[in-house]
Amino acid sequence: FELKRRGWYGAILPPSSLPPSTCLAGPSRKDLICRRGMRDAMRDRRPPAQKYSRLHETPPPLRAPKVPKKDLALSLGLFFVGIMFLLAGASTFWHVSFSEAMPFTMLGSLCFIPGAYHTWIFYMIFKKVPGYSYDMITSHSS
Repeated sequence: FELKRRGWYGAILPPSSLPPSTCLAGPSRKDLICRRGMRDAMRDRRPPAQKYSRLHETPPPLRAPKVPKKDLALSLGLFFVGIMFLLAGASTFWHVSFSEAMPFTMLGSLCFIPGAYHTWIFYMIFKKVPGYSYDMITSHSS
């Protein structure tokens, strides 16, 4: 069989334009014969191999993190106590007066807002929504 002279991108070159570091290719890829200079040049053109492409990835945890029960109880307690005080403030406002209802409304809002916020975070964690974790909860337990 006759070897064809091929350039960098597989184009057939005439014998006079053959550079010293060229591949000679036969009818199949198995017949590809390269000189040492050609292999070095091709190795320099390739992107560097990434040996540790997943180095900074962490594997999933073997166990799910423990639920902080005290924090969950505190957030639910604040949420429901806040609702009760807000309802008591609304009832007092409609039946007695605005000035009598203000303490209940203030206590209700002070309890309801953080309780509702943390209860919502716990709810989203239990639904396994991405982006929510127990790290978002301010821990009150030692």
